[in-house]
Amino acid sequence: MHECAPERLADYEMFGLRHEVAQLEAEVRRYLATAAGRFETWLAARHVRRGA
Repeated sequence: MHECAPERLADYEMFGLRHEVAQLEAEVRRYLATAAGRFETWLAARHVRRGA
């Protein structure tokens, strides 16, 4: 039985999901362009600057 290194298997699985990953990225960008997304971006940056 053939076994791949875990890293290689993960790469192969991500390659198979590339269309879904691209769609998710587009949806996140769309959300971040909304007022709610801009607020969450601001809030996250504020949280990071304060050292969590």
